[in-house]
Amino acid sequence: MKRHINLFLFFIIAIAVIPFTALLRTGASPEASLPAAAGTSSSSEEPGATPIEDEITVYLSDQKKTQTLSMKDYLVGVVTAEMPATFEKEALKAQAVLAHTYTLRVMANEEKSPSDDLKGASISTDPSRHQAYCSEEEAKKKYGDHYEEYHSKIESCVNEVMNQILTYEDEPIIAAFHAISAGNTEAAENVWGQEVPYLVPAESEGDLLSPSYEESLTLTTAEVKKLLTEKYEDLTFTDQEKEWFQITDITPSGYVATVTVLGKEMTGQDFRTLFGLRSSDFSISFKDDKFTFTTKGYGHGVGMSQYGADYMARQGSTYQEILAHYYPKTTLSDLSA
Repeated sequence: MKRHINLFLFFIIAIAVIPFTALLRTGASPEASLPAAAGTSSSSEEPGATPIEDEITVYLSDQKKTQTLSMKDYLVGVVTAEMPATFEKEALKAQAVLAHTYTLRVMANEEKSPSDDLKGASISTDPSRHQAYCSEEEAKKKYGDHYEEYHSKIESCVNEVMNQILTYEDEPIIAAFHAISAGNTEAAENVWGQEVPYLVPAESEGDLLSPSYEESLTLTTAEVKKLLTEKYEDLTFTDQEKEWFQITDITPSGYVATVTVLGKEMTGQDFRTLFGLRSSDFSISFKDDKFTFTTKGYGHGVGMSQYGADYMARQGSTYQEILAHYYPKTTLSDLSA
């Protein structure tokens, strides 16, 4: 159990540094709109059909070179990087479906509008841009003596769902996910400002059992003042520190929608980014010249909760049930059909 927890902590730290926009679109600024439909068509395909890809050319960001991999090997590397191998198989299968779905969406976007810096590749291994990837050599270092066991487990899960992706209106979905929700997942419009029919709040009670569900960050008044003045040059600070912050609106899922900072209104997402908080479900207290920010959950809160998925799997849910729970109105589509 201790190893399970430690491995999960490693993975949620990695996930937390991935900007949410990287899960949504290719090479777009945070101000960009949601990505265009990713379906592609040709003379031999039905309009909107998503072809089965046997290979993918990946830009290895750390080595600044491209490499062509089989789609299966690439997905094994993605799942290895994105979810602890100690998680239940059904959760790993759900993650594999999301990885494949995301990959095809990015590939379609790149085909329509290639990025010069990818040097002909379809996707980058830079997790701040696309999705994380772990090579076989990196996996061996990560897993150590457990490599054969964990690699075989993940490979088996990928093989079982290899031809399946999640679609909405015959298009690969925006396969957003996060580490731990605050007990309910968040609606897309509260993160992006735009509704997505299948990225809506879902109950995720298993997250409350996570050892990392609630965490605190303490900063001195001077540290807080420095961060605020770097963002806002015209703030007027008072000697009533307890009144500097006022949470003014909460979303139905419990995340902070807006917070007033010395008279200026910020979104909960912007506040989270400014102070490096684990989630936008936070409370603020002040004592002894220090601010304490207490957060619930880890990540943006949209889509599948990884810890929640593992909890569901441990309760007997299948990967199909997990995906249907976190992405209502979507279809688990078979690419080989």
